[in-house]
Amino acid sequence: MKNLLNHIITFFLLIISIIIFIITLCFCLEVFDIIEIPEEFSLEAMWGSKMQTIALGGDIFDDTTLNEFSDNTIRKIVKPERNEVTESNINSDYLNMLQDQLKTTENREFNENTNSSNFYYEQLDEYAKIIYNKLNENIDKLKTGTYNADFELTFDELLHQENGKETLDNSFQLAINALTFDNPDLFYIDVTKIYLLTQITTRVFSQKFEVSIGSNGESYLSDNFSDESSINNAINNINQIKDDLLNQTYNKSTVEKIKIVHDYLVTTAEYDVQAGDNIYNIYGTLINKKAVCEGYARTFKYFMDNMGIPCIIACGIGQNSAGASESHAWNYVEIDGKWYAMDVTWDDPIITGMTKAPNYVRYDYFLKGSNQFFKDHFEDGNIVGNYNFKYPALSEVDYEY
Repeated sequence: MKNLLNHIITFFLLIISIIIFIITLCFCLEVFDIIEIPEEFSLEAMWGSKMQTIALGGDIFDDTTLNEFSDNTIRKIVKPERNEVTESNINSDYLNMLQDQLKTTENREFNENTNSSNFYYEQLDEYAKIIYNKLNENIDKLKTGTYNADFELTFDELLHQENGKETLDNSFQLAINALTFDNPDLFYIDVTKIYLLTQITTRVFSQKFEVSIGSNGESYLSDNFSDESSINNAINNINQIKDDLLNQTYNKSTVEKIKIVHDYLVTTAEYDVQAGDNIYNIYGTLINKKAVCEGYARTFKYFMDNMGIPCIIACGIGQNSAGASESHAWNYVEIDGKWYAMDVTWDDPIITGMTKAPNYVRYDYFLKGSNQFFKDHFEDGNIVGNYNFKYPALSEVDYEY
């Protein structure tokens, strides 16, 4: 009887030892990320788990230096004041450097799959492309102002690397801005309100980074749009204008179509730096009739896209006849395999007293080649941060029409 009892005790001790061994083995394998155990059964999670959320917002033309996230912090890049026209505070060395770069444009090579609809996308890094694609695939959901694109552990490996956070921050901002430059009809999004949200789960010997992009609890719609209904109403109003203008281009040549759009924008929109946030998008240009260079350029591309005419938005420095420099945006269009420059903003005349010259259209910057256009335009491709996108080489001579 005593021997039987000893055998039973020995058996149970063996079973307990085996269970302890298995649990310890699983714990060790999980700690070193060899296996993954569901959260509810995870000893590592029970032992100690800390979660934090960090966020980063972006802005077009934002040159704020991106720093590494600090612990237990939710922060956002502050939207800088945009000075559309500045004094001659852009030094001549910088302009000379840009001028030298323009001389080498004939050596630029682009991905054969690049076209005007994905121009900025094709120049993104692999991480930015992942972000761009996810948002682009769910572009209609952005109208809610609260949709969050969930990337789960997609960037976990990157965020474990040295400078991984900075790399992802930069890719995030490039992706958001590239998306809006390739899609000018995203007028209802305020990119300064879109966040990169990183949830960090810290356990005994490991960290996991789960990333999502979107709302940090508040809507990222522009202040003029409260919900999806107001956006759809705005889209309907814009479509009316678009359809009316497209009807005027029926059976017209490519150059005639470009001229109709150019003349429409010059005669209906007014350059105004104090008319609210929509001066940078197609809504402000077409509905409010107020815009700055970015608004003109986005709207011109919007019409070209709808006409099937290859067109991109270009950014750089403009220098007026008085020598004053400004951050500037314009367009390049492709006709018969060659690219030409269009600056609708500078073709919109302003007379004394900032009053618009009625029904007067000029063509000083209409389908220009590099020899003429680059006398006072210096492209740098700087739409955000310190990254410089590259543009196709222009025809050296103006288009003859």
